[in-house]
Amino acid sequence: MTTIPTTARALMLVDRIKSFDQPDLASCFEVQQVDIPTLSADQVLIKVECSPINPSNLVQLQGHYDNFGKYPLPQATGGEGSGTVVAAGESEFAQSLVGKRVGSVAQPSGMWAEYVAVPAVSCIPLTDETTFEDGASCFVNPLTVVAFVETAIAKGVKAIVHNAGASALGKMLVRHAKDNGIDVIAVVRRQENVDTLKGVGAEYIVTTSDADWHEQLKEIASELNATIGFDPVAGPMTGAILSAMPPNSELFVYGELSGKGVSGVTTRDLTFLNKRVSGFWLTTYLRHRGAGIAEMVGKVAPALTTTFRTKIRVSYTLEEAAAALQDYSQNMSKDKVAFKPFQ
Repeated sequence: MTTIPTTARALMLVDRIKSFDQPDLASCFEVQQVDIPTLSADQVLIKVECSPINPSNLVQLQGHYDNFGKYPLPQATGGEGSGTVVAAGESEFAQSLVGKRVGSVAQPSGMWAEYVAVPAVSCIPLTDETTFEDGASCFVNPLTVVAFVETAIAKGVKAIVHNAGASALGKMLVRHAKDNGIDVIAVVRRQENVDTLKGVGAEYIVTTSDADWHEQLKEIASELNATIGFDPVAGPMTGAILSAMPPNSELFVYGELSGKGVSGVTTRDLTFLNKRVSGFWLTTYLRHRGAGIAEMVGKVAPALTTTFRTKIRVSYTLEEAAAALQDYSQNMSKDKVAFKPFQ
């Protein structure tokens, strides 16, 4: 029988981060003892084994992610992860998860902790073949990828443009899109990312370090009629990519990795070529999807070791938060960095 503690260690943000290279980054965090909450009927308590760092976490820690920046400090951190359900509220479904290995999403309650309470419906049971590392990234990236492909299918598009194409999400997108008969034109920054993407099946890759990358993208996007695109970088890249896409294209911005707002979008593209820039936020998409979320999860759960697999490159303890975040922010096109609270 598992003994449930009354308190647990949790990584808390105590000061907003200006830069992930700042010399006093460690002072922005504290590992604190927090109370284990009393569970409501539909909640479960997860003993956390692995929780990745995602781009959205970086934005949240700087106070720029939707309303999360309005939460008072100290603030719990970490959006998703995996572990074992060790206790549950009284509802039948919550009780059915006790003892199960699961992946879950925990925003805004914070998964970078030894234990976290989450709604039972936010848990995905892991198969016997799925490790905690495999299951740690079971929500944000996989469901975003499914949403992107659903968007392309709904619009009858057979090719999409994706910026930051060598990211963990980008690799998933190549695999899942191919499974659905859709090509991905991956835009990357460095030549070293090309072989990595080819290894997961990418056929169309444009490297922005090439002097003629814009013409390359324009030619491929025109040939494949890639009128849907997704951009997590923003800044001037949004305008540059949109200008290379065919008339009547729509580019969805879903992040701000550049640290800059959208720019470089021309009046000609918007007015005469009927191109559009739209925002994409997974939370809003899932809200509109309603009961269809179960269908999306059904695609993800059995494929966490194949189509939606995520490789954890290195793991850190909660006390090593500064080093972990610096590592991830400087190497985002490499595999995931994660926290393991009990490491």
